[in-house]
Amino acid sequence: MGRQAVHRVSAEQVVAFRVAAHNLNERLPKEGIIEAAGVCGLQDTPPGNAGVALAARVAGFTPLALEDALLDDRSLLRFLGPRGAAYVVPRADATVFGPGALAADEASLREQLSGSWPPIDAAGWTAREALSMVLGVLAAVVADGESRTKGQLSEALHGRLPAELEPWCEVCDVHHVPDQLLRLAGTAGVYCYGWPQGARQTLMGTDIWLDGPLGGDVAAARIELARRFVHAYGPATPVHFAGWTGIGVAEARQRFVELGSDLVEAKLDGSVAWSLADDADMLDDPPTASGARLLPTGDPFLAQRDRATLLPDKTAQRAVWRPVGAPGVVLVTGHPVGTWRGRGAGSQLEVTIEPFTKLSDRQRTAIESEAELVAPFRGRDEATVTFAD
Repeated sequence: MGRQAVHRVSAEQVVAFRVAAHNLNERLPKEGIIEAAGVCGLQDTPPGNAGVALAARVAGFTPLALEDALLDDRSLLRFLGPRGAAYVVPRADATVFGPGALAADEASLREQLSGSWPPIDAAGWTAREALSMVLGVLAAVVADGESRTKGQLSEALHGRLPAELEPWCEVCDVHHVPDQLLRLAGTAGVYCYGWPQGARQTLMGTDIWLDGPLGGDVAAARIELARRFVHAYGPATPVHFAGWTGIGVAEARQRFVELGSDLVEAKLDGSVAWSLADDADMLDDPPTASGARLLPTGDPFLAQRDRATLLPDKTAQRAVWRPVGAPGVVLVTGHPVGTWRGRGAGSQLEVTIEPFTKLSDRQRTAIESEAELVAPFRGRDEATVTFAD
């Protein structure tokens, strides 16, 4: 890691820097879709949230523009990225957010497998052996070019794998591959999301969907992913990066080491973290943000691991980062001012805002205008906004 002089920053500087790094200070022009998605990828759970996140970052962005990018020119790819979660990323960066997000060694992969590791361990397999076996069989299954739901894909594996890699699942009442193991096979690049079947999401071979393999240097992609993370969430630590990717802390530290002089120390509230040397000027003097933004649940901006930097108030933290049913977050001039939820009612998207503090009339007007931009991504023509204060 870099050994230059320690950079001292305030929480206010850090939040403003991250707002700008995520292109939330000022919207990019229409042609900025790839740039916006490439910062750190866009988690898309539940499906459709990536579109709302892009609308907060790109001027004039519409559901049709998202459909064109995902299904027509395929400049964007929807697949299973960091932690095996559904992501929308630039096609050109798929190796960074896919194979580059996969643990590189046995101990780290066990961490990334999380709850799926115990049954694999009990069967006497290493994590690497199990993943390699599933990757090989999956590659053969998806080579037929068929579109399958996740359940159908799992079912297609049945009988093709050693029985010990298909343990009994009490929840599903069937034998199947441990869920995270199947997800990480997607992260490895074997399959991605293809043509939707109505409301159902389907999966197919990535090389078939893209008419060619992902390609790229995986070792370089691992380092590049760490670079993207530090740019998006700096100052950051290897522990933060491990939490974001699910890999082991030891591997996360090694990736930071491999960034070398690209990193510089930054001290925030007495704690030492790391930022990119190239970001030093913007971290010192971040640009001012304007307008309001409605960030969806799972928005990449909300994936920053040091939550108290963004929201020092613990009550506000609990309101935003709920284990289940988390709301979206409202930003006004780059500051979190409340949470939001949307509910469809006919042609209307009914948006409820729960402010953290009293909002001015100007702030309310900005939020109402922003809600109109979100409505089409929820399948509605217009929005009505209610402030629950």
